[in-house]
Amino acid sequence: METLPHLTAKSVVGVGSFLLALVASWATMRTPGFPDGRTLTSWPRVLLGRLRDELPRGDRLTLGWVAIAAWSVLVSVLHFGGVYYNVYTALPWWDLLTHAMGGLGVAAVLAFTFRDATLHSPLWLVAAVLAIGAGFEVYEFVFKTFWYHWTLEFYVVDTVLDLIVNTSGAALFAGAALLYRNRIETGSVSDRREDESVGADSD
Repeated sequence: METLPHLTAKSVVGVGSFLLALVASWATMRTPGFPDGRTLTSWPRVLLGRLRDELPRGDRLTLGWVAIAAWSVLVSVLHFGGVYYNVYTALPWWDLLTHAMGGLGVAAVLAFTFRDATLHSPLWLVAAVLAIGAGFEVYEFVFKTFWYHWTLEFYVVDTVLDLIVNTSGAALFAGAALLYRNRIETGSVSDRREDESVGADSD
């Protein structure tokens, strides 16, 4: 009887991904901006509460959630279309594209769910997406079969690249969030100076 790949040297990928998910989760909870007072199990409830309250508003928040939903659909179409039509095999960079877009999308969902924390410091998004990405690699190791005929070297390289690209997508979003925060702070300072100037003139 043939030995399952899970019990061969390739298990280093599954075990390594699991350990990385634990370390990245620990780092996420200690990164500035992490939403304090929120257990991980409460995150889905917080997300659903946001959607229930903000989707019907018809303002910029609604537009943001709709954009995230559209992005998620696009990533899903690219992924499942790539699997169905064997695009992943024909175009090696397709995997990098979907992982980068997925990392950015997950960061966006987390940022919109915990906006106050993210505006305080968006860096926690990068560590969080790394933890989620590593957890997804564990899921693929346990439940998927596409890697069974890969060499150990190829499997390790593919996993590392996936994690780097996932996290790069999150870092791109975190950078944009940081620019947005700085813009808000600069705008607030300008508004305050204008108010002070108007007050001085009226005196």
